[in-house]
Amino acid sequence: MVYGGKPSTGCKNCRRRKIKCDEQRPACTQCTTSNRLCPGYAHLFDLVLRDQTESVSRKAQQRRSKRQPASNTNHQRISADDRAAKSNSSLQSSGRLPPSFALIATSATTGYSSLPISLDQPPEQLAINAWMSNYVSFTRQSYSSRGYLDFLLPLYQNTRHDSLLSLATIAMALAIQGGSPRFQHYRQLSHSYFGKALLKASKAIRDPVESVQDDTLMSVLILSFYEVGGADTLKRVLAASEATPISGVHDSGAVALVKHRGKQNGTSELSARLLLAVQTQVVDHCIETSAPFGKTSADLDSLRPTNFENAASRLTSLSARLTDLMAFANPILRSCQLPSTDQLAEILNYASDVEAQVSTWPSYVPEDWRYKPSHTFDDLPSYESKLYVYNRRCDIYQDIWIASTWNSYRSTQLVIQYLILQTLAYLNPDHHTPLGRRIFTAICRVQEMCDDICASVPFNLGNKTFGGPFDRKEVRYPDDGVSKPTDDYRKSAAGLGGRFLIEPLKTAKKAICLREGQSEWIGRQIERIQRIHLLKKPVEVEVEDMPSPKCPGGR
Repeated sequence: MVYGGKPSTGCKNCRRRKIKCDEQRPACTQCTTSNRLCPGYAHLFDLVLRDQTESVSRKAQQRRSKRQPASNTNHQRISADDRAAKSNSSLQSSGRLPPSFALIATSATTGYSSLPISLDQPPEQLAINAWMSNYVSFTRQSYSSRGYLDFLLPLYQNTRHDSLLSLATIAMALAIQGGSPRFQHYRQLSHSYFGKALLKASKAIRDPVESVQDDTLMSVLILSFYEVGGADTLKRVLAASEATPISGVHDSGAVALVKHRGKQNGTSELSARLLLAVQTQVVDHCIETSAPFGKTSADLDSLRPTNFENAASRLTSLSARLTDLMAFANPILRSCQLPSTDQLAEILNYASDVEAQVSTWPSYVPEDWRYKPSHTFDDLPSYESKLYVYNRRCDIYQDIWIASTWNSYRSTQLVIQYLILQTLAYLNPDHHTPLGRRIFTAICRVQEMCDDICASVPFNLGNKTFGGPFDRKEVRYPDDGVSKPTDDYRKSAAGLGGRFLIEPLKTAKKAICLREGQSEWIGRQIERIQRIHLLKKPVEVEVEDMPSPKCPGGR
């Protein structure tokens, strides 16, 4: 509270007339002699806790008017700020700008940081501010991400506070924040907003106008990953930022909505990115559930604009073949009956064909997507280096999203190799035969992919061990030895780097015949991510029961 001087205890008439009040009771002498009705005196607590905003603003304006006029440049800047503030004010009063987002929008528009109007902010505003700041407002290249949250900020800024997009976003933000032990009470509130959003969504998809709008498809995508795993914070965050698994119900709903929109409503960059997000989520869901992708892949590819093709979208198209492979192989390999030799040979040929196609992906990667080694942590003591770096190898990328796409490719390769090894385990070939050498090749491929994933850990986590999704200056991140890590990279790594690593690390931990101690090192990195992001429970790594082939050479 700003000190505005000793408060006057006189009556309101005397204070307005700026004369001394003798404070006689029941009426002061000044009011009595001038035949005025004395309004009485304010309570002492009301005076001490009075609102001083108007008084302080008036005095500040008087001081500014006495100063020398500012330069023309400053005048223009202030005018621009005033216009932006008035614009945001009109948006909020008209209902287009959600109240919980007014603070963020004003700061983003004017370029100046603002303090909250009240220290006691509602949970919705706290959750939205935290989500936008830590997971959305990053500078990124559009072609390096398969997600869609970088478009959420402008869409959310121009929506009404009671719209479908606003309700879905608030539900998601509260759920994410509720994953922290400190904010578990937000979960119940998030369920309430989720229910309201579902009612809005049901009406929107039946409306001929709203059903083809980008806001509606964005809202369905947000609702889809909200439902995955209940309180599984990691999957929700991953789904929002990199379009990972969604529930089957919303999976089908999102695909149906995209088909209903048609190609004529998918020509903009946002529409193309939303389509890619849907396609990526369907692929990942099919891989997770071993459901066939089938004709859906061709349908979604036909809706994509011809000028929208990048490395991330190509990886999604190639990964769709893996879903069909798993849908064909898993029922046979997991059956109670022993597979026949012909069935195993068919699975092996199918897997080899998919592996050959997926392996072509790195050849389509742009040159600036290539990763390179870093020696940032070479000066650390040996015992400390082993905590953050595996086998003294550290790779750096252009940004977090490119690193995540590379790790998605490695995870796809690992799943293919696991299927090949599982198939060969039933055949149990001699090591000197072609099939025996195929086991050795698959194991080497698994080791290579796991090493690449481990080498990306320092780039995603640095040497951070705690502190939540916030950048801390004492945390070291790898660099190329020429320039220091940028603020955008540090912020995105602190907020999303660990979360992008969860699925690749879980996939790598399922590997057999890794080097001694590597699986344990991967497990410690998963625990480190859980500790950094203040998750309630560690991320469990489920390892499927399957026959293990003998490792050639005693590995």
